[in-house]
Amino acid sequence: MLSLLLDSANTMLGVGLAQDGKMIEEVSYEAWQRQSELMIPEIDKLFKKHNINPKDIGEILVAKGPGSYTGVRIALTIAKIYAYCLNIPVYAFSSLNLLENYEKTSICLINAKGNRSYFGVYNQDKAIEEDKVLTNGDVLKYVEEHPDYVICGDASYINLLSERNNVLENMLKLKSDRFKVDNILSLKATYLKDENDYKISK
Repeated sequence: MLSLLLDSANTMLGVGLAQDGKMIEEVSYEAWQRQSELMIPEIDKLFKKHNINPKDIGEILVAKGPGSYTGVRIALTIAKIYAYCLNIPVYAFSSLNLLENYEKTSICLINAKGNRSYFGVYNQDKAIEEDKVLTNGDVLKYVEEHPDYVICGDASYINLLSERNNVLENMLKLKSDRFKVDNILSLKATYLKDENDYKISK
């Protein structure tokens, strides 16, 4: 099975090709506010480099948020178009879950701006703490109370050391029927709100 992997939920752009669960090649780099112009060309480059016809793709793995309000929609839109046109399945994952260290319980963070963080705690595909928006103060308190957990993502915005793990490889590790999208037309981005129903976006 040939898989196309897509991520544009935060500041990074990620595109990968995998065969039967093994990565063939991936491209990942900082592309803040440029994912919309760069993702399709990167997909095209990988297809041409490996002599792949788009019709050969058998499934798509994609990050669905939370994250950048605009960024999340880019990869999701591309995934939905491919899936609809080719009639292939999509597997959609929490962007926070994809940040984790797969071997350790992980506090996964994305900067939500406004002194807030997108926050989730994961042990492989199990959510110890469901995705939510927390103030940065509450995040720091949680980190202090759980010294054995590893911090994942780019946490420099709250002055914490953190791991930046391979999002696309984590898609392959997490893939299961639990994340398979039943109806591609109903697939939507995850946009979290805080207790005041304030939509956090970049």
